[in-house]
Amino acid sequence: MLRIEGLSAAYGDETVLRGIDLHVPAGELLCVLGPSGGGKSTLLRVIAGLEEPQTGRVLVDGRDLAGVPAHQRGVGLMFQDYALFPHRDVAANVAFGEP
Repeated sequence: MLRIEGLSAAYGDETVLRGIDLHVPAGELLCVLGPSGGGKSTLLRVIAGLEEPQTGRVLVDGRDLAGVPAHQRGVGLMFQDYALFPHRDVAANVAFGEP
């Protein structure tokens, strides 16, 4: 289960996410849609641990991920462009970050 509570993130003086609350039950699939510059990538980067939120919490299975490094979160992130290995199939690309 993924839970986001009161999440805000900014780059310098520009707030990108403000007060995001989200609950994704175990086994559910979530699609994040929106315009370019709308904060989709920032939200995913915060969940994955690649960015720090200004406020709020990210919880996975009830565990607060504050201070947990990206490689220990058990959360994967697949970038839209330029992040695939052309010599690997889909499963190998997705599994690449697994320990």
